[in-house]
Amino acid sequence: MARTPWVNYALLAANVLLYFLGYNAASAEASERIGPWLLHPDAPQIYQFFSSVFLHASFMHLLGNMLFLWVFGNAVNDRFGSLGYLTFYITGGILAGVGYILLEGSAPVLGASGAISAVTGAYLVLLPRARVTVLALLIYVFMPFEVSSLFFLLFQFVTNLWMSLSPALSGRSAGGVAYVAHSSGYVFGIGVAVLLLAVKALPRDPFDMLNLLRTFRRRRTYKQVVAGGYDPYSFVRPDLRQGGKYVDATATQSAVPPTIQAREFQLRQDISDDLSHADLSGAAAKYRQLVQLADEAVLPRQQQLDIANYLMSSEQYPVAADAYERFLRRYSGSYEHIPDIYLMLGLLYGRYLHQYDRAKHYLQLAIEKLHDPGKVAMAQGDLEQVKKFLRP
Repeated sequence: MARTPWVNYALLAANVLLYFLGYNAASAEASERIGPWLLHPDAPQIYQFFSSVFLHASFMHLLGNMLFLWVFGNAVNDRFGSLGYLTFYITGGILAGVGYILLEGSAPVLGASGAISAVTGAYLVLLPRARVTVLALLIYVFMPFEVSSLFFLLFQFVTNLWMSLSPALSGRSAGGVAYVAHSSGYVFGIGVAVLLLAVKALPRDPFDMLNLLRTFRRRRTYKQVVAGGYDPYSFVRPDLRQGGKYVDATATQSAVPPTIQAREFQLRQDISDDLSHADLSGAAAKYRQLVQLADEAVLPRQQQLDIANYLMSSEQYPVAADAYERFLRRYSGSYEHIPDIYLMLGLLYGRYLHQYDRAKHYLQLAIEKLHDPGKVAMAQGDLEQVKKFLRP
């Protein structure tokens, strides 16, 4: 994560503290104490939409909610920022209560489940490829296994939605659980996350839900094209197309060299395979071939950054600087840590490549944009050294 999720820590602490201060429904006395703070669907008060989100019926109710908030809330806090996450969490809890009252509301309700459903809905959109470790009770033994958050949270969402829509099980009639509130929170969290990604209010990631859907559509289109006879690895002249179908070029001519596009495609695939197997050296070697083949070639964001970092660490400084420059040209508007790239380029040009004008430019940008005092001090120190080599 890029930042410490202090707001999520504070929310966890507030829920736990209120429970152990006696604001719970674990006893008759405690239930009477929190009665006015529950959300009463027959006569709701505005403050109850907020207060009920921080109350729990039992210790197991608290434990289950706080476990989900800890596992999924930290990452969402990191992506939304402190103020954005706090606003999102509170709004999710309030709208979950509104949904409960409008769609079901048969008894007073309490708990952070609606707000946490909003958080997990956002997590589903932002980090669908993250792995979640689940403990399953198999006969008499707890067995841990990993599952993609896409399947884990999608299962949670579908289950809550089905329970909400089933007349016999909706609302609080199924074990006293407000499934409608959960579903309302999920819909809110998913909708807000998709909207923020679509308008680029949140930084995009190669593995967020929108990019996964785009990749799925591209793969489906590719399969349809290939099924029609197109071979992306062979050179096919336009005059070899017949009736909308592509004719195999190898059947009419021999020893035709592969096209530049096919070679570029293969190199990109090889780089992706190497990175997936943590073979940074092999990926970097193929990347050097790629940029020689295609002047403006840029890899997907994380791949380009991984290659640039490896080239820097392996002292391949000219190629590393070029890789960071390409990263800036393509992703400067969508990457939240661009000031770190400025700093890296300033260090490369100043310490190793002796291009002091460029070093000065990037170090000044880094000083203006960075917030980490240590990094700012580093940039200022290098800038002072660079100025000694520049003409007055």
